[in-house]
Amino acid sequence: MNYVDRFILAGCAGLSLLTMGLTWQSPVARALMEEKRFRGLVIGADYEDNARHSDTMMVVSYDPKTRFLDVLSIPRDTMISDPSRPSIRRMNEIFAYEFKHTGKDFTIASLAVKSQIETLLSSGTVSGLPAGRPGFEIPYFFTVDYGGFRSLIDAIGGVYVKVTEPMNYDDNWGHLHIHFEPGTYLLDGRKALEFVRFRGRSADQGRVRRQQIFVRELLKRLKNPALLWRLPHYTQALLAGFHTNLSLPDMASLLLEGRRVQWKNIRLMSLPGAPVGMLWKMNPDTTQKIVAMMQSSGSTRAELESLAGGAAWRGRATVEVWNASNRAQAARWAMALLRKKGFDVVKIGDFSSRQNQTLIVDRSGDVRAAQAVADALKDGAVGEVVSRPEPSLHVDVSVILGNDYLVPDKKWPW
Repeated sequence: MNYVDRFILAGCAGLSLLTMGLTWQSPVARALMEEKRFRGLVIGADYEDNARHSDTMMVVSYDPKTRFLDVLSIPRDTMISDPSRPSIRRMNEIFAYEFKHTGKDFTIASLAVKSQIETLLSSGTVSGLPAGRPGFEIPYFFTVDYGGFRSLIDAIGGVYVKVTEPMNYDDNWGHLHIHFEPGTYLLDGRKALEFVRFRGRSADQGRVRRQQIFVRELLKRLKNPALLWRLPHYTQALLAGFHTNLSLPDMASLLLEGRRVQWKNIRLMSLPGAPVGMLWKMNPDTTQKIVAMMQSSGSTRAELESLAGGAAWRGRATVEVWNASNRAQAARWAMALLRKKGFDVVKIGDFSSRQNQTLIVDRSGDVRAAQAVADALKDGAVGEVVSRPEPSLHVDVSVILGNDYLVPDKKWPW
């Protein structure tokens, strides 16, 4: 047995012993071993206008049986109505209110946000849902402030991100200056914080999408085996910026489990709704379909459409293609290419506005169909795959072609 083989064997033995130890000490580890879902709330707490706000809120739901991870972002401007806090109208004000009135207690403020989101996601009715279905419970929270976020990114050696359009913002009063040109970057903690805070023309919805993409790239980075040796050196700095009801063995268990998740099993979603003035009003019916999907095991189009009272998906992906680029023939080219590769393109047209980045949108709840479409269009350097489940559209995938989609200089594929 050579040196490399001995090193790998020792590493595997070490991980096995670590896993056994964690299972003994961690309720989360035991639940994962029993293939029970893990649900938690990730909160990013900023410090603006002399107050703390929860400007990033992501509900994560992980099924260890299928190794499928759902990430549901809650826009900070989500409209709420809370009789106990009549002056509060948007979700991110809950944290600020409780933080101020409890002597700057992160735990109480985080629990208040968690409770409000549980109420939000448990509200509304959906035709076809079982009577008496229990509410959506989120047992755990993980709140990170600016310092903790920077320390985490520095601890893992940075995160790679792709910037698709110029990002420029200057706030001299708030000492915030963000400047990125299109390209791929390895961001350290400071630059990563600038990236996830940027709003731009698409306001909060654009920031939510960037944060989701950042989370996906962060999960990829966490697969690096070197992190098992790097992270302990940053323990003190990390703990100073983190506030959670998870124990250290719990977090170590999640870190080890996260290394098993593949990007194709990550479903990035945002709270369904529409803008009402400066607020975001949730669509209760569509939200409950997503909540039901996040509570099931191995959710697919058949399950989602069953909840919606529709027909089950028969396996052939139906696609709509929208041209949001400056290239007049982009949608026709994409349609021809997808049809040649066996997809059922049922609609094409011009999008309501131009955008730089292409989006492949999962409408079915089975993100694999959207990933297959992205693979089919990869010659055009297609952008991101996101989930916005909506069975009423009667398609599995929406393709929104941005200026980054380059029509190949070849003959038409038909």
